[in-house]
Order: sequence, then structure tokens, then C-alpha cells
Amino acid sequence: MNEKILVNLIKENKNLIYSIINKYIRYYEFDDLYQVSIIGIIKAYQNYQEERQVKFTTYAYKYILSEVIAYVNSSKMIKTSREYNRLYKKILEARTILTQKIMKNPSIHELALFLEIDEAMIEDVIRYQESVKSLDEVIVEDGKKLTLLDQISSESYNIDIDTISLKEGLATLTKEEQELINLRYFEDRTQSEIANFFGTNQVQISRNEQKVLKKLKNNLCGTL
Repeated sequence: MNEKILVNLIKENKNLIYSIINKYIRYYEFDDLYQVSIIGIIKAYQNYQEERQVKFTTYAYKYILSEVIAYVNSSKMIKTSREYNRLYKKILEARTILTQKIMKNPSIHELALFLEIDEAMIEDVIRYQESVKSLDEVIVEDGKKLTLLDQISSESYNIDIDTISLKEGLATLTKEEQELINLRYFEDRTQSEIANFFGTNQVQISRNEQKVLKKLKNNLCGTL
């Protein structure tokens, strides 16, 4: 594609690009969103066939949106720790103010109107912060206080991980492994209770837990 064609293509589809990235520019850099949108436009142009009798804008929409979503997903884990923490503080402040004003705990909708932030974003921030809190919560087993972060960041592996890295690591586990970690560290179940859940014994659960923790450590060591 020569430069003239590309310039005309971008000019003709500028409104389409803006309509797609508009909902994301509050949380991500405009220039970055615009650049990935251009990549989507180029891919759409390269694959477009007029004989299909579909408008180019209609055809290009999915390509642009796909590139934008891919960018958002790839940068989300990097931005969440900083941006979500900042937004969460604003949500807590807004919740306090609104509670005093309306004499009740404000809904997501009321928070969104007060902060002028999309409801879905507020829900994401609250959900994220709650999951982060869960990773730091303490469980007690045989008189020992444990957290998942402590278990993974043991001195024997000498790694310094953050919550974002750990959340990514959890995604690499199988469903059964995730279930074990969820029951053990998020729902504060004992090994005996988990053994009953899986229909096995406490000794086997203890072994499986150590295997899963080791797997997590190895995965994290390989990505840090």
C-alpha cells in the first residue's frame, strides 16, 4: 500500500476510528490507540473484496476493534496496578461523599454518574481490588500464617513478584489446579476440607498443593 492510498484511507475512515477508540481514551493513550487502529485499517484493506457487497466501513470495523482490544488486553496488566489503584481511591472517596449525601451506600450507577466514569470500569476496578486483597489475605494452617504471595515468594526461589505477575501466573494453571488454589487461599479452606471436596485424602491434597506452588514459581521465574 502506497502512502497516498493510506492517507486517503485514514481520512475517509477517521470517524469510524474515533467511534471505536472513544470509549478507551480515558484510560489509554490516544496516540497508541490511534496507531493500532491504523494497523486494523491496513489489514482490512488488504483483505477486503468488493464483490462481497459489504461496505468497507462495515468490513473494517471488526479489524480495527480487534486491534484495539488486543492492545488493551496486552497493556491492561501493566496499567492496572497504577491506574486501578488511582481509580479505586477515587471510588472510595466518592462512596464516602455520596453515602453522606444520600444516606445510603451508593450503587455502581450512582458512582458512575458522580465520577463520570463508565459503570463497567468501576465494576472492573472493584473486582480487581477485591482479587488483589484476596492474594494478601492470611490463612492459618497448623498454627502457621500463610498467604499465597508469601508461599510463591519464598526465599528458596529468591524472586520478587507483584500481584499482577501472580494473577498472570494463575492463568497458566489447569482448571483443577486453579480450583485447589482458589479453595485453599481465596476461600480459606483447610486441606482436609479440600480433600473432601475432591474426594481424596489430606496427604494427597498437601502433595498436590506443593506441586502447584512449585509450578507457579517455575512459571513466574521464567517470566521475570
